Amino acid sequence: MKKVNLIYIVLLINCFNLFAQRNINNDNKWQIGFTFGEIPILSGSFKPGISAGYHFNDNFMVEFTYQLKDYLQRDDESFNAVNIGFEGLESSKETTGERIFLGVRFKPVEWSPYLTTGMVINMQDVETIKYDSRERIIGNNNYDGRLEIVQKRKTGVALAVGFGYQYDFSNCLSINTNFAMAFFNEIQTPSNKINADYDISESDMNQLDEKINEEYKGNFHNRYHIFNLGLIYRFGGGE
Repeated sequence: MKKVNLIYIVLLINCFNLFAQRNINNDNKWQIGFTFGEIPILSGSFKPGISAGYHFNDNFMVEFTYQLKDYLQRDDESFNAVNIGFEGLESSKETTGERIFLGVRFKPVEWSPYLTTGMVINMQDVETIKYDSRERIIGNNNYDGRLEIVQKRKTGVALAVGFGYQYDFSNCLSINTNFAMAFFNEIQTPSNKINADYDISESDMNQLDEKINEEYKGNFHNRYHIFNLGLIYRFGGGE
């Protein structure tokens, strides 16, 4: 599903390349825009935000992005819920905290994608995962009933690197998409609250907690990161 949508985005950009004019001069120009941090057909949400930037020249730009807190109904699209390995997933709801990015872009040539690096700030994320009532093995014992897991990833700041593509039209408008992730930091261990309508032994609870953390830290999507897809206005950025 995600690969299909990325293909659509690439095809759309190539269509713009066929019809739009080039030779845009962005030296010493400001830009501001609206951005979205989620693809709605995948998550049912847009995660709206704002972006701003200043072009020193055609190769270097400083950028700032702020995205609002958002509420996502992930269900079986949740990597965290599926990776735990229990049957009977009822729902997965996630509250994603604000995302902030302050960085520098480098674009080697006019038509190329750009590289970006800077500091990414991810506010606390909370995911609530619910499983239906059935018999399950937890640790070394069988339990029968409903199960709820609440995961929290604390606020974090990290160095992020990534890439993107901005296409500038001749009428001061641009479209932009980019992605930056904290590849050089460890994935933060979440705090887990496990609720059930039965008593789980301390030993089994500890084993479940360890399994949840192991699966969480093995999923690269849980690194601090930011994704953007948006429309931009460049002040004085026309031909």
